Amino acid sequence: MAQYLKFKMLKERADSLNEPVFWLQKIIFPEYPSTLVFVILLMTCGLLFVWTFFKPSYILNVFIFLLAAVINLPISANYGLHHDNHLIILGFFLSIFLLPEKLEGKDYKLIQYFYLGILVTYTLAGASKILATFKNIIKHTDKLLWINKNAAKLNTYDNYYRADEIVPVWMKNLYAYENIWVIITVLGILTQFLCFLGAFNRKLLTFFMIFLYVFHLYTMKFVLADFECANYFILVILFPYHILFPLLKRFKIFNEVKREY
Repeated sequence: MAQYLKFKMLKERADSLNEPVFWLQKIIFPEYPSTLVFVILLMTCGLLFVWTFFKPSYILNVFIFLLAAVINLPISANYGLHHDNHLIILGFFLSIFLLPEKLEGKDYKLIQYFYLGILVTYTLAGASKILATFKNIIKHTDKLLWINKNAAKLNTYDNYYRADEIVPVWMKNLYAYENIWVIITVLGILTQFLCFLGAFNRKLLTFFMIFLYVFHLYTMKFVLADFECANYFILVILFPYHILFPLLKRFKIFNEVKREY
């Protein structure tokens, strides 16, 4: 639904603003797709999802990945948008290798690889920021560093300027606390770099889920990055489902006792 609403919003823009980014997108969607075509793709993908519940298979997972990639092309890499849905496409690719019969018992390596594949993208992003900062310090360049007081502020201002929007007053007031934003930025980059550890520890995975959700909210509001669908995806794949089973079991026992009395 979120992807359809995003498509509908972009569809309202002038055709002259259509700006395919990737070469594959230029081949598949040289023009922005019609609503009928997009809805058919969404419905087909949804039907395959339902099918996999009854008959999981690698082939179905491959088709779902391909459809997810095609569906996300016009809404994640168009009209100058470059932030959203690459995570979703990667997630569907990694999930090709996840089948219920392969996950029985205590062997969770396949799930760990899935988590690692998702989280390492954030680790690489954090590492690139750290390396770029050290490189610019060593070379004494005049480039703005992430450890500079106004780095986060100028990043926000630049994105609002590109989007031709006015920075809200409350946001300007928050950025007035320059030293605090240096600490927030450094801690954020370090946490981003350590995200890969979540693949090996359930508690850390939950912590990084919360961090990434908050991080996406920040980038959505302060940097105007389009991470709405990515946030839904993060909650679905990283949610600590194991805490639900004791609650459901306790609820079931409670209902049985209640019926007896």
